[in-house]
Amino acid sequence: MSDTSPTTSNQPEKTYILAPIDAPDPDNFALLIALAKLNPGAEILVMLTGRPVRFNASKEHALWEWDMESSRMAQEASAVRARNFLKHFDVPVSKVYDGGIAPRTLVPHWIHFSEYYKFLDVDPLAALRHSELEPQEDLVKVLLSLPPKSVKVAVGGPMTGLHQLIVRCPEVVSRFAEVHAMFATWGNVQLMQFDDKPRGALQFNVACDPQGAHAILMGLDCPVYLMPTEVTRVQAIGFPNAQKLKEALPDNKGTRMLYHLYCLWYDAAVKPRQDKNPEELIFIHDIVAAFSLDPELRQAIYNVVPVEISAVPHMPREAADWGKVFMKPSTSKESNIFAATGLTADGATKYLEALKRVFA
Repeated sequence: MSDTSPTTSNQPEKTYILAPIDAPDPDNFALLIALAKLNPGAEILVMLTGRPVRFNASKEHALWEWDMESSRMAQEASAVRARNFLKHFDVPVSKVYDGGIAPRTLVPHWIHFSEYYKFLDVDPLAALRHSELEPQEDLVKVLLSLPPKSVKVAVGGPMTGLHQLIVRCPEVVSRFAEVHAMFATWGNVQLMQFDDKPRGALQFNVACDPQGAHAILMGLDCPVYLMPTEVTRVQAIGFPNAQKLKEALPDNKGTRMLYHLYCLWYDAAVKPRQDKNPEELIFIHDIVAAFSLDPELRQAIYNVVPVEISAVPHMPREAADWGKVFMKPSTSKESNIFAATGLTADGATKYLEALKRVFA
């Protein structure tokens, strides 16, 4: 994942993938593993956006009471994981570029406990070295060195990092061939917040940066594929606990480390809601961006239609609707945006088969 020299005419065309992910959910690292396994030989450029957090917070702290120091520490801890955890799957990550800190979160700060950011395979001195993030401007230089329309983008999380790249240097857009993201919702899945209030049609990745979401969805001309909540929170592809997830995957050093991560995540982020709603399961959300990027898997797993987006609320007066994307199926052949409406008849089976293939 480190050689970014453009190919010459007598070499086979190389695949370049920009992977803007967020932290710290383990499904973002699953996305990187899937991109590497499904695209052997591809050059994957990892850009990490941190979640706004506040360590040592109580349940009384509001979501906006995050601080930059905690957020940066969590982002750097996740950079360590991207470099060291993925080696268990023989996926090398030599550089992690700075994708900024998302401006908002829907996750209470008390969820982000320090144990989650500790590692079983990294000594403290190595952690200090590996936590360094590469400057965002260096990523811009790499992208500009590549041919036009040569970079496929697979987003795991909010659009913060991608938006920052474009604001910094709009010319990078000319390098994008297509964008794939676990993003938006049709409004058919009624989620619950951690405070037990219904989330409704708000979707996490959109809500964490509505301004970035608006810029990407309303501003890009390349094909954009959205994998909404309706195709990620499907009972047939969820797991009631970390043990069931472990049983569904091959047994190897990588999946054993993944199991450890999901044990921590389940106890902190899933079980509290599952105790109130048994349909709350472990869902590996953001890996769908990798499945969408693969044309054969996208066709086998998802029903995808062209869509028309009428609005992505992002202005202060629209704050109550931040997190929504107003879209509907389109019959226009001019649309460059597509969204999955559900799984195919055997989509769940194909999804689980793809999971096993990725984690083998």
